[in-house]
Amino acid sequence: MLMKGLKFVLSLVAAFGFLFFTSCDPLDDTRPVTDEGLVINEIYASGEDWIELYNTLETSVNIGGYFIYDNEAAKYKIPNGTTIPAKGFVVLLCNDLGTGLNTNFKLTSAGETVYLENASNTLIDRIEFPELSAGQTYGRYPDGSSNLAISGTPTQGVTNGGNQTPAIVTTTREPIVPGLNQAVTIKSTLVSTQGLASVKLFYRFNTGAFTSVSMALQSGFYTATIPAQASTGKVEYYLEAEGTNGLKSYEPATAPNKLLNYLLNTDALPQLFVNEFMAFNSSCCPDNSSGTNEFDDWIEIYNAGSVAVNIGGMYVSDNKANPFKYKIPDNASGVTTIPAGGFIIIWADNQPEQSALHADFGLANAGEDVGIYYIDGRKIDDYTFGAQSENVSWGRTTNGAATWKSFSSPSPGQTNN
Repeated sequence: MLMKGLKFVLSLVAAFGFLFFTSCDPLDDTRPVTDEGLVINEIYASGEDWIELYNTLETSVNIGGYFIYDNEAAKYKIPNGTTIPAKGFVVLLCNDLGTGLNTNFKLTSAGETVYLENASNTLIDRIEFPELSAGQTYGRYPDGSSNLAISGTPTQGVTNGGNQTPAIVTTTREPIVPGLNQAVTIKSTLVSTQGLASVKLFYRFNTGAFTSVSMALQSGFYTATIPAQASTGKVEYYLEAEGTNGLKSYEPATAPNKLLNYLLNTDALPQLFVNEFMAFNSSCCPDNSSGTNEFDDWIEIYNAGSVAVNIGGMYVSDNKANPFKYKIPDNASGVTTIPAGGFIIIWADNQPEQSALHADFGLANAGEDVGIYYIDGRKIDDYTFGAQSENVSWGRTTNGAATWKSFSSPSPGQTNN
């Protein structure tokens, strides 16, 4: 029920565009900060989170017994004997482990405030960092200064330098699912254009050589076009932003080792249907993948074809505008293959670590989309639903039929007929 309450709140956010937060024990952000020469120097909050501390002093400092936290009710105490050398750094990994230099909390990429206190609980630094995308950090330029900025290049445990690297914030492509003989427009935004020398798009087709194109600023977006391709294959691309200081950042952050891509594909689509789903499960149809019964949302996929279909490498999503929401792993054919005339259940429970059939999203009981999409993002089948009733599923009147109805006796993995 707690999860359903959260879904209801999030649906209000989607509907009205705002949300007010309250706290039983709010942090007092009016507290003065006592400068002791130790600062939070850089923050990374988009995956393997970490916080870098910097000692601005000419002597080393023992920070054993100091506290760092994002929640005053759960401060993390830095282990005894931890020392930062003069003009040196210490990196704390924010991974919930709560031992050694691993804090008992994680950071949110949406932005929050981090606090540093000495052993006497005196606040010696406080940083409120903004929303950060993958590969971006928020830090001081130069080290220890009051100049805070987003950078596109993390510098964990080493100097930030005197200037930040230009940071790419968003990258989109239009259309999101290209076809043959169709040009693709790539658009990007940056944190700031101050000190920016260039933004470039690099692309290649079927692992050929990269072509470089300068991205022009148009209506607030840096824009370039990947030309149409007449044959099937994979287009791979990445972006590079360079500052007048010579520093560069990339999207994806580790490009060209990791690349963005889209497939040009002409396969016939399989005869799959979103056949039934439940978006408000509190006591029906338990998921016991974890070893205990969990009452999670689920999506039933029906194979109306005459041959088995392996859905590994395909996608399920709760947003028609983003068909690439969750990629079903392509290395577990034993569990991702649907026999002819058969069914498969995908748990929409935000727990993809449990198995290939656990998506990284939940369904909103206030209503949204649900769909399955091919390996290139083409729609196989999707459906937009309204508000759902508790422990009642919604499905096709018969398997693969065009009409839908509610089921007070849900039948996950079984025929609707």
